[in-house]
Amino acid sequence: MNVTIKDVARAANVSVATVSRVLNKKTNVSPGTADTVRSAIEKLGYNPSFQGRDLRKNEAGRILVVTATIRRDFYTDVLEGIEQAALAEGFDIIVAPSHDDPAHEMRLLGMLFTHSADGVILLAPKSDAKTISGLADSHNVAVCLERVEHCKALTVTIDNIRAGKDATSYLIGKGHKKIAMISAETRSQSSTDREIGYLQALKDNDIPYNEQYVYYGDYGNESGAEGCEALLNLKNPPTAIFCASDMMAIGAVRAAAKQKRKVGKDILIFGFGNIPFSRIFTPHISTVEHPRVLQGRIVTEKLIQNIKSGMRDNGLYILPHSLILRETTGD
Repeated sequence: MNVTIKDVARAANVSVATVSRVLNKKTNVSPGTADTVRSAIEKLGYNPSFQGRDLRKNEAGRILVVTATIRRDFYTDVLEGIEQAALAEGFDIIVAPSHDDPAHEMRLLGMLFTHSADGVILLAPKSDAKTISGLADSHNVAVCLERVEHCKALTVTIDNIRAGKDATSYLIGKGHKKIAMISAETRSQSSTDREIGYLQALKDNDIPYNEQYVYYGDYGNESGAEGCEALLNLKNPPTAIFCASDMMAIGAVRAAAKQKRKVGKDILIFGFGNIPFSRIFTPHISTVEHPRVLQGRIVTEKLIQNIKSGMRDNGLYILPHSLILRETTGD
């Protein structure tokens, strides 16, 4: 025999409305009463019809997370933070890759229109600011990791300009003036901002910009190796390289070692991200760390607040970054 919500209410000695409020995580139930109801649910093995609840409430209890790819380790910590916050509030997450395709991203965002998801977190948005802002006017939309210029949607990130400037300034502080950058050909806002920071550091220290010192690839290991090889083969090669990702930096270290350059002495290399490989790979990679788990947790908490309250906080939240100094910069 199926257990009903009335059976739970009778066992907990409360009204059906109270059980419903507990199931829907409303705050107008005392903690003691909520515990009693949850105990009755567990004891009776009550399994509410979530689909029916979704239709009545027009809520799915799900958050869509759109990422560029599921193959990039960089996103793992962010997804961990998202999952932590979502589970704590009784939400499930659906992770879907956009494959860096704006049209595919829009198809995924269709889950908002059909109420299959209550909100979406974009980890590497490909839609433009106008599109995202328009969606955020009427749906629960958040952006994490990236900053989309002129976008009016809830955003949690770091100051990538400042981070790029800090990393480059550190290399300058070590006495280097011939500093190159391996950047990303895909012009995401974060890669653009890191490059702006690199240029600002050069300008602030009266170091002339050399266009030969900027190599464009992707965020991967092979791209870093190819970039470093090309830079070191210049007639006047750099003595330090700032990379837009840790995987680029790892590839750069491999290429430098192949040319018999002692990394940390003959050539300094700085990465970005502080992924686990950066501290496992030898020599250990100096890098920019930003709190990816915290970013995922905060953006999810704020998005769920928007979902539950019906109010939309579309603010920009900047979290701190730090420099992690290791062997590739001689530390």
